[in-house]
Amino acid sequence: MPTPSHSFKLADVCANLAQHAPQPLTYEGLCKWVEGIDWTGCDWAIHLPEVESAKDYARNILCLEPFEVVLLHWPEGVESAVHHHEGFWGTVVCLQGVLENVTYSLEDGVLRKKDVLRALPKGMVPEPDGTIHKIRNGSASEALVTLHFYHPALKDLNGLVLYDLATGSALTCNETAPTASIHLPASNYRHIEQQAFRYAPLPEASHVQCNVVPKPDADAIERMIEGYFAEHANQYDALDAQILKRRQYTSAIDRLVAEGFRTLAHAQPMERVMHLACGTGRRAVEIRKESGLGYAIEGVDMCKEMVTQAAARGLVVQVASLRHPAEFMTETAFDAVTLLYAYGHLPNRTTRQSIIQASFDMLKPGGVFYFDAFDAEDEHEWGPEALQQFQEQRLGPQGYEEGDVFYRRARGEHVAFLHYCSSASLRGLMETAGFVDIEMTTIGYDQSVGVESHNGKLFVSGRKPINQAKP
Repeated sequence: MPTPSHSFKLADVCANLAQHAPQPLTYEGLCKWVEGIDWTGCDWAIHLPEVESAKDYARNILCLEPFEVVLLHWPEGVESAVHHHEGFWGTVVCLQGVLENVTYSLEDGVLRKKDVLRALPKGMVPEPDGTIHKIRNGSASEALVTLHFYHPALKDLNGLVLYDLATGSALTCNETAPTASIHLPASNYRHIEQQAFRYAPLPEASHVQCNVVPKPDADAIERMIEGYFAEHANQYDALDAQILKRRQYTSAIDRLVAEGFRTLAHAQPMERVMHLACGTGRRAVEIRKESGLGYAIEGVDMCKEMVTQAAARGLVVQVASLRHPAEFMTETAFDAVTLLYAYGHLPNRTTRQSIIQASFDMLKPGGVFYFDAFDAEDEHEWGPEALQQFQEQRLGPQGYEEGDVFYRRARGEHVAFLHYCSSASLRGLMETAGFVDIEMTTIGYDQSVGVESHNGKLFVSGRKPINQAKP
């Protein structure tokens, strides 16, 4: 079979499917087979069906045995109807454009949105049996091209059930339906059931998930996060203040850090503190005020707009990436280092280990590092969903680590990244860096806000051994 490093002819693949198809042919086997090939390297363009309507997609069935391979061409803004994969399964690869896959659940006659997966070229969207979803072109300016693999093959769309969210009607296609659309003539449907279900939109949320496959590289994720925070830099503090649980949580963490600083000051003078990902500098200033100490504050942040605000608050601050500690590390050591509400934005385990190690190296002997992290086990957060999506959306082969999530503000455009982790993984990274007296406390965020709880975010601290000098 072709490999990701060689271009190949799609017709040749289809002609030889009987030889190379996974045996036995199962959902898992088919997905692994599709994942093993870079389909963007084939000559798909010569097989692209012509779009006859700007309001609907076009299909070109390339083969039906031993499974179906079909190429779809989607004009800008076009989407399928919400439809039910019953008795067949497969997977979809994005060849060009932006594929947005929206999945739903149907229980007791109520249809609800589950999640959104955004696929860029080479990204794969699995469709197990029982999937209820729709596919849409996520770009307003570029056509979408997708390659679909299904078993058993769909010689036509006869029996495919479509859901009209606006009316609650279920439309069953017949063999003449050219596409999975609710806007076809009535003659393309075998049956139309009125009031078949009720669509229940999700409650309005401040943020929504939007995973991206394949996972962007670390540079791209950093640019995403920079754009996300730059979009809200001038109102970031105000947004924080408007969200009561966020304000109560951050205030509680700030008090814990200030208490730690006071305790540390009894053992050694508190002269300099480094706040990594300091943002606007507001929290750094409030922590110092809460501590009652007079140490100098330094900071690092990659968002220029926020750095400007931090400097205006009196921080000695640098614009730099946490992925490159050499850019901001100095010869002079710090009494304490913090990384607050930012650890989860670090793009991968390598970067997370690097910044923990850099924090250790920046400390004086006896100095303390404080940070908080998103707990993968918090049932009130996206962590459990992220672990489930890692399996269901087959994210591992697409570059994800367990706990990775992409999201955006409900009323924002920029996508950002978040990682949920376990206390065991955090302890391992801290011990590897050389920290001792490691403490972890779960501080409530959605429930029991700001106090120790069994659900919430992980507040972590560790001390550099007193007998270990800075390298």
